[in-house]
Amino acid sequence: MMKVKIEEVRRLLVKSASRHVSEQEARYFSDCIVASHLSKSPRMLPIKEAISDLKVWKKSSAEGVETIVDQAGVTILDFNGLAPSLKIRSIHDEIERKARKNGIAAIGFRNSAGITTLNMWSTELSKRDMIAICMFNGGTECCVPYGARQGVLGTNPIAYVIPTATDPIVLDMATTEIPFFELKTAKEKNLPLKPNVALDQDGALTTDANQALNDDGVANLLPMGGGFKGYGIMMLIEILTGPLVHSLLSTQQTPGWNPTEYGFLMIGIDVGSFVDVSLFKQNVSKMCAKIRSLPPAEGFFGVQIPGDRGHANHKRCVASGEMDIDETLLEALRGLAR
Repeated sequence: MMKVKIEEVRRLLVKSASRHVSEQEARYFSDCIVASHLSKSPRMLPIKEAISDLKVWKKSSAEGVETIVDQAGVTILDFNGLAPSLKIRSIHDEIERKARKNGIAAIGFRNSAGITTLNMWSTELSKRDMIAICMFNGGTECCVPYGARQGVLGTNPIAYVIPTATDPIVLDMATTEIPFFELKTAKEKNLPLKPNVALDQDGALTTDANQALNDDGVANLLPMGGGFKGYGIMMLIEILTGPLVHSLLSTQQTPGWNPTEYGFLMIGIDVGSFVDVSLFKQNVSKMCAKIRSLPPAEGFFGVQIPGDRGHANHKRCVASGEMDIDETLLEALRGLAR
């Protein structure tokens, strides 16, 4: 990792993206990627994802994004294999416009180059006084259905953001007990897994990543909580991001990582259509303050609200004006901007 000025990374992203989308969309894309990276790195690397997305647009001969459903409160898009992140501004604008009119709106898409980090898809909408819920059914054969022995479902991540009077509440998580990348890293580095997160090839609990992840990519991760409740939530996400958005269920997808077969759904709720925005934010903020003031349990340094750690990381980087980035990623980004 090396230190680099945040503004340099932002400039390179804008220059690279503006070759494929409008200047306004490129700047919005850049701001979203940088903010997400400052919050999620080093556990996840949104800059790396952005580089992959830019390469997809550079190589693609697709004519663009196609609208296949356009109703009062619903839009469904076919990305024709393109990466959706470069169109995040137009998607956010569309869901805001429809939610302001109807109170709630939804946008789904299919046939895209995929999404790894959901964080930025929800977080930016809090600045527009909206609650956002996003989900994606990526990665088949990763999660074991409750009572089974082998992975069938994706890790089916979900994210949400709720505006407050200060920093928003932000959650971004897989609905498996641990995300797939954590299992993959454990196998590569020969590290033990936490207890009760995965099964071996015979369906028994294991802490050996080599037993939980086959050479053919089948992962035997358990749903969050390890039981029926997490499995039930995962099933809901599977259906909302599959046939509802004209995409495929995990049981219909090709084994392995095949992003064009995965679906995405975002639900936007306009707070002002339900209640006074200031009152809503004050009430949620008071709840957060009360929770943070609780005495921590043994082994904890404090009680946190979802998003607290990411906000702290973001503020620390912004204060210094620098961010950590792998040198190879920086060089790749510079190459795309030339």
